[in-house]
Amino acid sequence: MTVTVEVINNKALNLLSDMEHLDLIRISIPTKTTSNPNPYTHLAGALKLSDKQYKYYQETLTESRKEWDRNTPILNNK
Repeated sequence: MTVTVEVINNKALNLLSDMEHLDLIRISIPTKTTSNPNPYTHLAGALKLSDKQYKYYQETLTESRKEWDRNTPILNNK
């Protein structure tokens, strides 16, 4: 039987390793088979925003980016 387990904490990996040494399980760590140019595609739509929330979110991001480019008096005095 094959079961997929997501290891969240390294302590669990140690337990699995101990179980393997007792010949209770066999661990096979998958190799990366595909190279995804954008590893964050799985996050698309993860916020599940309404249209109104999405518009507000985009406006807030735009405003914050404008702040990055704004000349501040503290930086100009140096």
